[in-house]
Amino acid sequence: MTILLCRYSYTHLTYVLVSRTRNVESSLVARGDLWRVEASQDSSTSGNENLSLFLVQLGPVLFLRDSTLLLPVHLSKQHLLWYGYYRKNGMHSLCPAVWSKHRRWLLMSMICLNPLACSFMDLQFPNGQVTYASGEGLSTTCFLPLCRGLLQAQGHYPGQLKLRFYCKNKWGTRITPTFQWPDKSFALSLEQALAWKRSGLMVRPTLQFSLCPTFGGSCPGLWMELTHSIKNELNLTCGGALTSYDTSFCICISICGLVQVEWEHRKHRCSCESRNSSGQLWEAFFLCSIE
Repeated sequence: MTILLCRYSYTHLTYVLVSRTRNVESSLVARGDLWRVEASQDSSTSGNENLSLFLVQLGPVLFLRDSTLLLPVHLSKQHLLWYGYYRKNGMHSLCPAVWSKHRRWLLMSMICLNPLACSFMDLQFPNGQVTYASGEGLSTTCFLPLCRGLLQAQGHYPGQLKLRFYCKNKWGTRITPTFQWPDKSFALSLEQALAWKRSGLMVRPTLQFSLCPTFGGSCPGLWMELTHSIKNELNLTCGGALTSYDTSFCICISICGLVQVEWEHRKHRCSCESRNSSGQLWEAFFLCSIE
């Protein structure tokens, strides 16, 4: 698949086959300390669409397919400037990045030089993130501690707004109410550990139950899941979802955190990974959908 040239490397291979549409999706991700390779392909039997992506990064130099080049032209402790060139339409761009001394906030953008326009901007700060992409709009994510919990707001303009509040009561139940607009749906997620087991100096749950009813909106229904950790190396998860449109069930078995087998209504999923003593990781994933 690939040759690992450094001490800490990572390789991830994904292959997805949908039998109903006969679409094949595959991807490969390999990275090391100073290099990265990514490749993906999405094809259909109709022949009208064949999407592929190829990315190579060697240190600070980035190549995307055979048409895009990103090259750093200025580096400092708090500033970074990249030069980008898109060969297909001859577009030149500058990508500046500025961050604070203690990296509490970060600002990145992409400015096209011909014609002059801002196609991308991203602002990250301790309590959230604001991102603008040309043609897609403005998206925001904000966090705010409130009443011994955490309030999260996610929005996309034009688009939707989602409000979540994370909290935990004295019995250890995790309660997460979620409101989504303009879908006008309300979901209440409840997660409760029913049994615990001591593992060294820590206590971890061995039996956990999750329940999430959804009211209103385009897809009201009920979702629930039960997870049982039989041993440190063996986990069993079963769950189901009941909506006004469909009903599905799923069973997942995880062994040593390395081999995972899932069975879902009309779907089969199998994945496995291995890690050696030097920290190198290899992972393979296969999904088959039958509809």
